[in-house]
Amino acid sequence: MNIKVLQYQVVYGDLEANLERVKALFEKENLKGTDVVVLPEMWTSSYDLENIQEHACHHLEPAKSVIVELAQEYDVNIVAGSVANLKDDPDKVYNTAFVIDRKGALVHEYSKMHLVPMLNEPEFLAAGEDKVETFMLDGNKCGIVICYDLRFPELFRDLALKGATSIFVVAEWPMARKSHWETLIRARAIENQLYIIACDTHGKIGTHEYAGRSMIIGPFGGSIDEAADHGDAVLTGRVDGDEVAKIRKEVPIFDSRKRDMYHFL
Repeated sequence: MNIKVLQYQVVYGDLEANLERVKALFEKENLKGTDVVVLPEMWTSSYDLENIQEHACHHLEPAKSVIVELAQEYDVNIVAGSVANLKDDPDKVYNTAFVIDRKGALVHEYSKMHLVPMLNEPEFLAAGEDKVETFMLDGNKCGIVICYDLRFPELFRDLALKGATSIFVVAEWPMARKSHWETLIRARAIENQLYIIACDTHGKIGTHEYAGRSMIIGPFGGSIDEAADHGDAVLTGRVDGDEVAKIRKEVPIFDSRKRDMYHFL
């Protein structure tokens, strides 16, 4: 499965400008042979939290319709980062990731469960209430988490035990903690023996500066492609479920686990 990760600077607090930006990026890129395109976290508004109700999508719209059209036009699956999203309760805005397949069908949706105290997310956003689940893209079992979720290894192990061979991490990760981002992405790949496809934004957006450093990391911790901590970038890489199976056979950590010896389980 061939992947392209789009690292770019999201427009602060401007839904329409961000929708047009994504359309322009797809038009600019040569997507021939690409199976999956990945977008960053909160790509419709960034962290303009004080005005998040104004910027929020409603049941993913209008962002979902734009992504569906792009998926069908370019014949690609789209891991559509995440968006500020109103569901049924008008007082609750969620940070919701979603995935559209190449036929335009919604195959997965996940709202961020861990909200970032350092960015005041809990004051403005509601935590997702659903557990992480896997989904299929072109025969590959995948998972997705959002930004701060990266600090919680239980989520990744949960997805790995459900059979995921690739996990997408969509983010607006701050420059101040760039070293954590780089370390944790590689650690999550190694400890779960799977691919981590991590998409971040970059630069000064609103009052925050973001780290860039989008990465595609293989199941043994090797770098397939990486971006700098500044500037737009397009990462490319291929994920292979057979390679995951091979590594898990060579270093059988899942067979070596002793669940009955772990207190928290």
